[in-house]
Amino acid sequence: MALVSGADEPGLLAALVGQRGDLSGLRALLAEGGIVERPPGDLKQAARRHGFRPAQVRRLLAVRELARRWHVPADTAAPAVTSPREALLQLQDLRTSPRECFAVLYLNTRNQPLACEKVAVGGLNVAALQPREVFGPALTLGAAAVILAHNHPSGDPTPSPEDLAVTRHLQEAGRLLGVEVLDHLVVCPERFRSLREAGTL
Repeated sequence: MALVSGADEPGLLAALVGQRGDLSGLRALLAEGGIVERPPGDLKQAARRHGFRPAQVRRLLAVRELARRWHVPADTAAPAVTSPREALLQLQDLRTSPRECFAVLYLNTRNQPLACEKVAVGGLNVAALQPREVFGPALTLGAAAVILAHNHPSGDPTPSPEDLAVTRHLQEAGRLLGVEVLDHLVVCPERFRSLREAGTL
């Protein structure tokens, strides 16, 4: 027990995924963006790049999923999201990310958060985003609604024509799946824009 309680995060994670000896690759992986916050595909690629063996990658993905599930607040304790600003509180890391990210906030029938997932990171082409990337987790979680969000590292939250087009496309896909798209936030370090408040959703 003393060994576990005294270990740092890389040491604990190494024990879970079966990594021994040099932990520099594991430390670099954590420094790059953590485990829970990254999309599974991005985490898998990064782990392979840092020398993780296939079995270790599978264990790492299992740890991520377990941590993500345990991190979800109890349904009765999670406050409902009733405004764009309240949604933004769940998406603060988008404001400081130097890379473009597309995130989705998944909500239950009471608009309480179920999970927040980054579905695309870096080299983001919003127009190429596929509905399955957004709504796959929604169906798994049993979400009734979603709030879309992506950042503009340039600092200008004005939605582009591509932003508006993909919003309409995802809104229609959600309608077919029975998952409502409540809003799409364009986030910058100092400002943000709600497409719902702007009347374009």
